[in-house]
Amino acid sequence: MTESASGQGSLPTRERVIELRDFIHGRVYAAVALTIRVDGEPPHAPGSDLARVAEAGQALYQVTSYLCGRLLAELATGRPGPVAEASWEALISISEAWREDRDLPEGMRELMPVMPR
Repeated sequence: MTESASGQGSLPTRERVIELRDFIHGRVYAAVALTIRVDGEPPHAPGSDLARVAEAGQALYQVTSYLCGRLLAELATGRPGPVAEASWEALISISEAWREDRDLPEGMRELMPVMPR
């Protein structure tokens, strides 16, 4: 991890961002796999459970991609600031859903806040 220019905490390396992005994208894909249609199959009925799962998966994929893009752009400047900090915190919060996943990238669990259950 590198120390942020703002001094508000530590930020990940580019490789760590990509590792977490790929992990989250993999979990999203696994969750929406049942909604993938084979060529020629009709679309899911609007408002159906399958359509909602597909929409939620797509939204999470897009949000993760956007946050990672912002963070990587900030890291590339060599002087990451508050945008980088906020993006990293959001990604850590998203990954909280997989806190107990054995494939969660090493060291991520320790970055997650303790959440009451």
